[in-house]
Amino acid sequence: MLLRADTLPVGVRWFEQYGEAPMGSTVVERLATWRAAGLVVLALTLAPALMGTTNAYAVQRNTVIARAQTWIDRPVPYSQSTYFGGYRTDCSGYVSMCWTTGWSWNTRTFHSVATTIPVDHLLPGDSLLKAGTHIKIFYGWVDDAHTLFVCYEQTGPTTKSSIQNIAHELADGYKPYRYEHIAGSPAPRNLLRNGSLDVWAKPVGVWPVPPARPVWWTFAGSRDATLTAHVHNLVKATYNSVQLINPSTSAKTFTDMSQEVTVTPETTYTLSAWARTACSPSGVEVHLDYLDAEDQPIATRRLVGSAAAVNGSTFREISTTVVSPKGAVRALVTLRLAGGTTSISETQTVPGTSAVFDEISLVRPQAAIGLKANAATFTIGHAVTLTGSVTPTAAVGAMSVMYMQKPGSSVWVRMHGHPIYATSTGAAMKCKYTFASGSRKGVYKFRAEVLAFAAYPGWAGSGMSSSVSVTLR
Repeated sequence: MLLRADTLPVGVRWFEQYGEAPMGSTVVERLATWRAAGLVVLALTLAPALMGTTNAYAVQRNTVIARAQTWIDRPVPYSQSTYFGGYRTDCSGYVSMCWTTGWSWNTRTFHSVATTIPVDHLLPGDSLLKAGTHIKIFYGWVDDAHTLFVCYEQTGPTTKSSIQNIAHELADGYKPYRYEHIAGSPAPRNLLRNGSLDVWAKPVGVWPVPPARPVWWTFAGSRDATLTAHVHNLVKATYNSVQLINPSTSAKTFTDMSQEVTVTPETTYTLSAWARTACSPSGVEVHLDYLDAEDQPIATRRLVGSAAAVNGSTFREISTTVVSPKGAVRALVTLRLAGGTTSISETQTVPGTSAVFDEISLVRPQAAIGLKANAATFTIGHAVTLTGSVTPTAAVGAMSVMYMQKPGSSVWVRMHGHPIYATSTGAAMKCKYTFASGSRKGVYKFRAEVLAFAAYPGWAGSGMSSSVSVTLR
């Protein structure tokens, strides 16, 4: 049933336009008013919408963060009466969109789908709510002391990001809230935070106001100014990249951007950065320093852009794979740009250099299990043999568990566990399943999981699994 806006009760039109109920008006009070006005059927029809429709399925935190970024990249203008992608473009609509609630809530009703949490429990994708006033997305802590955080919010003129002080926000009446249908995300393989360079912000309440820079990266340089630029038109993957600018003419002065992360000793890591420059590629460097418990370098790998054929027409990957030495506890990743001159024509140069960087990663190895069956089709009385290769080899002795999903069922039934054994080339698992008389014909799905993979530090993929399907005829 389609309804003209001018035929809706006042409460509905107010809610649609402003995203807030009229002061002193609750859903129950409005239902009573509409019932008295002979609008019982219409009120009952609209009540579920006014109360909100929540998604019964959990949204992962990395999905919340990715959705939050979309309105930053657009950027979406603020409005209490306009909708974008099905959500109202004010602060409440923005958070509703990030959480995929299916409906634009408001700052007086979020308590219906979110609950308060302690400050020290805040995780990316949670929120800070000042009831009846404003709500914002908590994007992540900036410092180890948890005093500063990255905030994404819709306040106007468009969606914005900033670095805010948690103590100031709490003193101003904000409370941490968590969406009731939010779920954790798998740990990323990239140890570097903001390796895609999407998150740009500057501190609130600091004077003079510093320029916005990629969060979680540290910038340094010589006595000359260290400059950066936020780039949208030259990117490798997403919507953002960073341009380092070195105004010096000396090839011995550097502009640096760096980040330090925790690593596991004697583990293989791959460092990668994509670069593009019209200047001398030998001035573009990527460094990987492994540090011990005293923060002293114990191993260094230096990469130069000229070896990767970095140029000004396309992005080139600068990468290396290296095993962290014994005693390594931290890794320092640094991108460097040497000074010099830039040619603007065949006969003219200008002082200084610049280079664009994007998609920077320090990737840990991925634990994996590859499952396969000895055939694709079977008949009653025959057995399917399931084998799988497992990495790392250190998984030998761990337990693999097989699950089966029968034809016409969506339920995974756990079968017996099988120890992972050593082979001449690594680690493997094996099990059999016999199709007994009376087995239902159709497609059988098998899934293998390796338990307790957290016991192998440095490897990503805890709880990893692999599946395969066969047909019983």
